[in-house]
Amino acid sequence: MAGRETGLLVAVLVAAAAFLVAVPALLQQFSSLLAGLVGLTAALVAVALVRARSRRLASSLAQSSAQRRGLERALRERATRDPVTKLANRAMLTAVLDGPGRGELTVILLDLDGFAEVNAELGHVAGDELLAEVARRLRGALPTADLLARHGDDEFAAVWRGVAPAGAAERVLDRLRPAYRVGERTVHLTGSAGVVVADGQRSSAEVLRDAGLALQAAKGGGKDRIVRFEAGLRTAADRQRELATGLRRALHEGELDVHYQPVVRLADGRITAVEALLRWFPPGADAIAPGVFIPVAEATGFIVPLGWWVLERACAQARPWYERDGISLTVNVAAHQLREADFVERVRAALAAAGLPATALVLEVTESTLVADAESTARLDTLRADGVRVAIDDFGTGYSSLAYLVHLPVDVLKIDRTFLATAVDTTLMRAILQLAGGLSLQTVAEGVETEEQATTLRALGCEHAQGFLFSRPVPPADLDALLRSGRLELGAARIH
Repeated sequence: MAGRETGLLVAVLVAAAAFLVAVPALLQQFSSLLAGLVGLTAALVAVALVRARSRRLASSLAQSSAQRRGLERALRERATRDPVTKLANRAMLTAVLDGPGRGELTVILLDLDGFAEVNAELGHVAGDELLAEVARRLRGALPTADLLARHGDDEFAAVWRGVAPAGAAERVLDRLRPAYRVGERTVHLTGSAGVVVADGQRSSAEVLRDAGLALQAAKGGGKDRIVRFEAGLRTAADRQRELATGLRRALHEGELDVHYQPVVRLADGRITAVEALLRWFPPGADAIAPGVFIPVAEATGFIVPLGWWVLERACAQARPWYERDGISLTVNVAAHQLREADFVERVRAALAAAGLPATALVLEVTESTLVADAESTARLDTLRADGVRVAIDDFGTGYSSLAYLVHLPVDVLKIDRTFLATAVDTTLMRAILQLAGGLSLQTVAEGVETEEQATTLRALGCEHAQGFLFSRPVPPADLDALLRSGRLELGAARIH
């Protein structure tokens, strides 16, 4: 029994030893298998991740490409289209006019009359709404145009290859006239148009220049008009440029002078004031009339430095006349000059430099300037508080609203010469004089040329007058002689 137990024990020990020897090998094999399984799983996971990433990348690239194409379209649209009106923009217009094989072209250049004032009053948002509506009307009026474009702030262009249909420009102006509804406001606009037909050899700059000259002529002729380009307009434009250049030179080289036209008290012929008037005397040539160079100065903005030069020079020259004879000085002020932010300070500085009191100065402005510009009116109010007086020039040719006179900063009415023409006009003159008297406004009749006119004015109760009957505008030395004479008899003091 003991032998069997000993044998069993030995067998168990041998089996245990064999197991202990086999376990590491099994563990090593299992470990290798496990590592292989882990590696395979990792590889499969990696492949899955790569495939997912590739799908995301491909999707991202596709999305990015779509966004890029959309962005490119938007940029192209922005580069060639006006965002407000959705019409072609200036760049697109230029590209079409300069494009290859364009041949004969017709261009209508359109400008909205009075849009700047509406935009200033209602604001840019309302202004943009108005421009969008104008564009819609243009599309309706000109369905056959090869291109409709916004050329500038309130300028539009229509282009046809070849000749435009008959009456195209007229249809545009007709379509613009009906009232516009902007918010709660009703707005009325008209348009002016310049038309040019150009051959295929002209550049866009040349075509638009000629269309612009025709447009400028249309606006200058009263607005709401159409002018077709003619070569004479280009000649006139060249002449204007020459005048503008010459005028700048004249200011610096002493070719300009101030002459003075007396204002006479009709009751006794006494000179009570003088009006300063600019004159241009080029060396070796005839004098250039103010009616020729003043519009050029206004169109180029040079009227502002000219206006200050006249004011400063006239104030300096007028001081002895005021001190000796009590003569007031009247100086014309252009709308552009009155809109200058430092207008009040410049006027005060001119008076101070000359030693002339504010009460000696009368600033002469047009009706339209006073009515249309509240800031300008406020500046004049400030100067009136100093003692400066304000005169309305050519009363009766502008707004002529009697209600305005009650509220405007006005001291003197200068009545236009046309009210002396007929019996009907004389009746109007009487009514104006009665109105002025009721408002305590001084009155001056302009352009008096005959003794009969002077007699009529005196009978109607007009206080003062000026015109060739009494004196033409004269240089300072000649004015001195007139002032020393004390008074002017009717028709007796003409100076040629």
